[in-house]
This record gives sequence, C-alpha cells and structure tokens, in this order.
Amino acid sequence: MTNTQTLTPLQRGVMGLDRLIGLICLAGAGLAALAILASLFIITYSVGMRYVMNNPQPWTDESVGYLLVASVMASIAYALRKGEHIAVDVVTERLPPAGRSLVELFGLIAVALVAGVMLFEAYETVAFSKLVGLRSNGYLATELYIPQSMMILGFALLLVAALSALLRRAVGLPARDGDSAHFGQDEEVAAVLKKTGLE
Repeated sequence: MTNTQTLTPLQRGVMGLDRLIGLICLAGAGLAALAILASLFIITYSVGMRYVMNNPQPWTDESVGYLLVASVMASIAYALRKGEHIAVDVVTERLPPAGRSLVELFGLIAVALVAGVMLFEAYETVAFSKLVGLRSNGYLATELYIPQSMMILGFALLLVAALSALLRRAVGLPARDGDSAHFGQDEEVAAVLKKTGLE
C-alpha cells in the first residue's frame, strides 16, 4: 500500500462499526460510573442512618451488591477496548513482534470464546431464575433474574468488543490505543487514518 492510497470501503465500514461498538461500550462504562456513584450514596446514607440516627437500613447492603455487579459487568467491554484488563507480559515483552502478534491474537480469540460461553451460561441462568421465580434471601427479596440480567449485558458487550478487535486486524487496520500496538499494525494505514481524521 502506498501513502497516496486511501482506506478501502471494507476498512471504512469496519471503522464505522468499531466506532459504534466503542460508543456502546462507552455508554456501558457510563452506566458503571453511575452505579458506583449510587453505591457511594447508598453506603453514605447507610452509615449515617446507622451511626448518626441509630436506625440501620436493612436494604442497603443488598442494593450495593447488585450495583457492584452492574458496575463490573457494564464496564468489562470498555476495559478490554482500553487495554485495562489484567495482563501478565513478563514473557510477551521479550518476544519478537511476530511472537507478540500471535500471543495477542490467541488472547483475543480466547476472550471471544470465553465471553461467548459465559453469555450462553448467563442466559441459561437468567431464564432458569425467571422460570422458577428465584428470589434473594435478603430484605428486598429481589427477583434474581433482574440483577443476573447484567451478566447477559456484560458478556454480550465483551464478546462484541473482542470480535470488533479481531475484525479490525483481519482487514489490516491498526490497533486502537487500548489494543496491543504490535498485532496487525500497518504504519501506512495508520498514516492514512491520521490524515483523514478517522483514527
């Protein structure tokens, strides 16, 4: 590819899809941030009621637990796109670029496979909980399929984010900032992206 060439229609389409997925993942991260803020408010309220007003609120612990699950599940895809998941790179740092590329490709495929399996299992769990009417043992007696549904959202987003990263590499687009800088990197494509403002 020469510097004068532009992105192919396929690459532009993948870029557009990737941006849409990025916005959805960002919205998930926003929901996670709201869940954390709500948790902070509930915990502060609970502490105040317990130690200042001497009137403990039995519903707060259960609510914070659900919000914690929501915050984790809503943000895992965003964390993948930003490269914020825990990674052990003691070995991969010593590999040549081609070796790193293979390891990173294997990692993305593994994430996609695990996310797919977990999405299926989450769906089965939610369907079973709803079918038999499972409720929590806590004060709220919450129908468990409601908080469990966050697992479906989280693993679906994670699967889509992993597939999007694989698709970018398959069409020769450079990795995003959160992705590895090595796998599928094409400096000339990166230059075109920067020049056209699509980066």
